[in-house]
Amino acid sequence: MKSKKWLVLSALIIQACGGGGGGTTQENKMVDLSTFTNPEPNIPTECYTDTGIIRTGKAYANPCYVCHTQANTPYINETTDYDLTLNYSFPEKILKMGNPWLNAIRPDLTLANIPIPTDSEIQTYIRQDNWNKAYTNRGTGDMKYFPDVPPIYEYKNGKYSLINVDSEGFIKDTGWRVFKWKPFPGFFPTNGRIDSTIIRLDKPFREKNGVFDKNIYKKNLAIVECAVKGIKPGEVCKGTEVGSFTMPDYYEGDAKYVPVVTYQYPPGTEFAHPVYYLDPANTISFKALRLKEMRYSKKLAYAPDNKGGEEESKFFWDKGVVFNLSKNWLLAAFIEDQNGNLRPQTAEESKFCISCHGGIGGTVDGTFTYWRKVPGADGWMDQDYNLTVRNIKDWNYRTFEGSLGPNLEKIVALVKGEYQLYFSMTDGGDHFRSNEEIRSRISKDPSKISFMLSPNDNIITNPDLINYLDNNGYIKPELFLPSQERAYGIDKQYRRVVKAQAFKYGRDVFDKPFGLSSGGNSLEKLDSVKRTGVKEEGIWAVIKTFLHIE
Repeated sequence: MKSKKWLVLSALIIQACGGGGGGTTQENKMVDLSTFTNPEPNIPTECYTDTGIIRTGKAYANPCYVCHTQANTPYINETTDYDLTLNYSFPEKILKMGNPWLNAIRPDLTLANIPIPTDSEIQTYIRQDNWNKAYTNRGTGDMKYFPDVPPIYEYKNGKYSLINVDSEGFIKDTGWRVFKWKPFPGFFPTNGRIDSTIIRLDKPFREKNGVFDKNIYKKNLAIVECAVKGIKPGEVCKGTEVGSFTMPDYYEGDAKYVPVVTYQYPPGTEFAHPVYYLDPANTISFKALRLKEMRYSKKLAYAPDNKGGEEESKFFWDKGVVFNLSKNWLLAAFIEDQNGNLRPQTAEESKFCISCHGGIGGTVDGTFTYWRKVPGADGWMDQDYNLTVRNIKDWNYRTFEGSLGPNLEKIVALVKGEYQLYFSMTDGGDHFRSNEEIRSRISKDPSKISFMLSPNDNIITNPDLINYLDNNGYIKPELFLPSQERAYGIDKQYRRVVKAQAFKYGRDVFDKPFGLSSGGNSLEKLDSVKRTGVKEEGIWAVIKTFLHIE
């Protein structure tokens, strides 16, 4: 019998996407996970990190805490999630199968027949536009759910320029607005991730008496920014583009009946998230014209104050649209077809997005970006990774009460910023310690990063070693951005995945494999790996020493 819950969710998806979703309540929109090649596509590549115990017999690195922490948002089970920082807990079917993300660790098995493009071929390819075609065809056929966001870059006469975005970050008269944020630890362009993030609040938040009011919209955006950063009604919010103010109980304008809920976005909030190829020729932001993906999300309702979001054997999918794990966000995603045109992601490809957006404590209300926005008016610009405007410093965003757990929260007090902690906890600049290029950009002595491997002289005990900050304390762009060789190398590997349409084997690629058998630090087999988490003989012992914990 059809679940009543799914009938309600199907009604929500039709409303959220503006109607037109004929047949969305039919059984054929419910996908059985047992049909997937990868039984757990929601467990991302990063979770297969090797803490070091495979190579050295000692767990000295752990990036897990950045995602698996005690949560602020009510629907995350923070106790269970935080435990994943200390112990691997892969499902039995994954333990038997091994790491399914073969494009990253064993591309020789999945991409063997796909030639590597030349520099000239990849540069020509990434400077072609596939966003505008999808935008033009939005609302029809496979593009039924593509967001109404026009392209924000063009490439003409050998030069990139920003288009359709004004000096305050507004995109034409669409209500969409770009913003700049501090990248999540490790998720940097040098590690293959480069993107823009664009927000839009629902119409009542943009209007007063049914008429658009920019001042009202700015104020409501500031209220949302403060709410997701942990400021409660009645407390003073500082450093926004509208100045300091006391947080209200309700939003303003035509949204005056919508309550402000700390750590949650109001219903109707939308995000557009274009993901690009890398192009060093773009001196504005390093972003290519071509999109790898367009991701979209819309908040459906405030989440209840309980711990939900359990995995199910089936989930709703329709032309690239799914619900996140907590079921209070709608997600849509589009990825390249073999010819480079954007198409809806398949059910298996879409499942990749579900758990991170609504299933981990490291997000705020299922998101990674807006609560990390550069404060004030400086943050209303497209993400440039400090390439053109220096306004990102290594501050600690995770200062919310209990957000890192009672133990790691104490460590934060000892560090200057979250990157400093991340680099030391991981002994590098990515979850796999595979990016050799970034090590000298982190520390003046690349051998002295980890407080586990060099406890008396590292970037925490000796901040003079830090090499990623300029004289004014801003993060140097080269921390975020790869060399030209590495950038095009990543692009080439990803283009091979597109040609093979092999996304079920992973979309995260570096310029070379990083599985254990190919010189990296990503787990390949898990069946005999029972003590790869943070155990007493590893990094946890160091943390306990730091904190004087018995």
